[in-house]
Amino acid sequence: MKQFIRYSPEFISRGYAKSDLFLYPEFISHNEHDLLVSNCNKKLKRLASSYEMGHFDKRIHNYRECSVSAWLPNHRGISGQVARAMGRQVDPDPVDLPDRAPKGRSSGWTTVGKYDGQIRHILERVWSLFPASFAWLPPHILDLHQDGEILPHVDNPEYSGFVVGGLSLLGQAVSTFKHVDDPSVRVDVLLPPRSLYFMTNQIRYQFTHEITVDPRQRAWMNQPVARARRISLMFRDAKEPENGWRSLVSSKPTSMSSE
Repeated sequence: MKQFIRYSPEFISRGYAKSDLFLYPEFISHNEHDLLVSNCNKKLKRLASSYEMGHFDKRIHNYRECSVSAWLPNHRGISGQVARAMGRQVDPDPVDLPDRAPKGRSSGWTTVGKYDGQIRHILERVWSLFPASFAWLPPHILDLHQDGEILPHVDNPEYSGFVVGGLSLLGQAVSTFKHVDDPSVRVDVLLPPRSLYFMTNQIRYQFTHEITVDPRQRAWMNQPVARARRISLMFRDAKEPENGWRSLVSSKPTSMSSE
């Protein structure tokens, strides 16, 4: 059986939980992979046509990215959790979106792409791995050029919630996780195309993660991992407000009586 996750002796001896990082090597089929790549490319061409040499926080080089709200059903997002907290019915927004209607006719979905319904079916399998109480941010496409790299960083805990994950498309890569206070406590993960990974708990908050161009870290089982363009379709749950989802609803203004 092929090994996809490698733990340092220090990670094991200090009792860190292996379950804080999990990987599904063949989460999607080859056809589903190709469908996602094709549609990610279309979204990127329209929303992020050129690669950026530097991220605003200097953590990523040679990349492009965009979010796709059309791939997130209402019941999986923040609006769905707010509606439930208010005791209201969630706005009907089915996974089975219709294909684009014939020319001259309305399908009832003005922003729906031809394959968005099929893509939602694929992504629904990702969200269904977690409790229904999770609210998700829109899926995020991160396209890393073959010469690009992700420098060591911890995802901002204020931006998103408990879990961060990615569905790997195109080229494979090695992602390295290191404890912020002791880099000898580390986990290396091989991310082949079609794989899904998630990090949570201590690895989410106490470990940096990176995908480097350094050939010493771009090897697996003594074999080099070639540089290649890589797309990661990212998933993050939304951070629930301290006072609950209901607190996001603005209070109605009080009407003033005339004097």
